[in-house]
Amino acid sequence: MREERELRDPADEIRALRERIAEFERQLSRICVGGSTDPLPSSNVSAAERAVAGFFEQLLVMLFFADLVEGRYLRVNSKVCEVLGYSEKEILETSFLDRVHPDDHLKTMKEMERLISGERSSHFRNRHLNSDGEYRTFDWTSVVDENREICYAMAMDVTE
Repeated sequence: MREERELRDPADEIRALRERIAEFERQLSRICVGGSTDPLPSSNVSAAERAVAGFFEQLLVMLFFADLVEGRYLRVNSKVCEVLGYSEKEILETSFLDRVHPDDHLKTMKEMERLISGERSSHFRNRHLNSDGEYRTFDWTSVVDENREICYAMAMDVTE
């Protein structure tokens, strides 16, 4: 199986990863409510839910839960902090538009409107400011929950 994985096309790997993330979205939303990154008591969480929470942190792609009404991230994984150079606390305390390149604000707002209307977003690109003052280009795949308030997003850093 390991040999098969090494021979796969990177685009196929990304598609497979996006499919796995979609499978876990429901479980993650139950685990990661309110932006808390504190470990959940093991008595309240099944082994599968703990595995999903571990999966969230170990991915090599950036994962975000965002409140589209408030315009803030609720939870990010450690890869987000690594790429942007900010602590999780810094990221969660500010509006996500605060770090979006000013030239990308309008198209980002339009993409948010599409998500709120129930559409999925795939391969949307915008630029985010990192702690070094440089902009990184992100390629996004996003969906919203059934109430159209919480966005589950995955981003890849595609900066050239």
